Amino acid sequence: MEERIKQEHEHPHKNGGTTPHKRKNRVMELIVEMWPAYLIEILVIILGIWVTMAFEQWRESRKEMEVEKVYQKNLLADINDDIVSLKYAIDNTQILLDRGNELLNYIDDPGKNPVTTAKADSDIKEILSRPKFMTHDATFSDLKSSGNLRLLKDISLKNLLFSYYSEAEGVKGLQDAEQQTTIVVAGPYFMKHFPLANIGKLALTTQQLQNLVTDVEFGNNLLLRKHNRDELLEGYQKANKLAVELKKELEERAKE
Repeated sequence: MEERIKQEHEHPHKNGGTTPHKRKNRVMELIVEMWPAYLIEILVIILGIWVTMAFEQWRESRKEMEVEKVYQKNLLADINDDIVSLKYAIDNTQILLDRGNELLNYIDDPGKNPVTTAKADSDIKEILSRPKFMTHDATFSDLKSSGNLRLLKDISLKNLLFSYYSEAEGVKGLQDAEQQTTIVVAGPYFMKHFPLANIGKLALTTQQLQNLVTDVEFGNNLLLRKHNRDELLEGYQKANKLAVELKKELEERAKE
């Protein structure tokens, strides 16, 4: 069309000498005649840009989905490890509490709740143990620090992750406090009154066992241990419940 308009301007008299008014009308005629072609060309350009952008967006979305799957897989591995650690802490804390209650019952009423020296020796060894929960939060920490938390599209999964790791962090705080109490309060007492290297090796005599009944400090240490471990057991159980829910959610997404 441009060539035709150009020819009209360069050779105005080639077709009988057109006047400026006629040339203007001819240009308008050509524009009217060619506008569908121009419109199609514009639409093709727009469509090409849109297709390119849509493809890039699709490719980026696919890449993010792949990264999301990797994170979900790693989160599931961390949670499985945490569940094993929580089971260890729960089971052994329950044993510790049972042994502590056994000694407390003996102190309260030796005649009604007798224990042998061997049993008392074994119980003391158990109450001095510190079964510990070790959380595996490397993947979750990376999600937060890298800004990739946005890749997890499911809001309910995000909320569950924050709930679980918040509970796990609380448990770690309780464990640290319990350790400090053991070091400052229980540790010095047991180091002073019991040969720690021999605890659990039938080192307790009958007379020593009988003396524990009237040893107020021993009873207080037992109560303190029981209180601290009761609090920890509750935390372990809450964390375990959330971990099991989280594992179920992540396993469901692994099937998708």
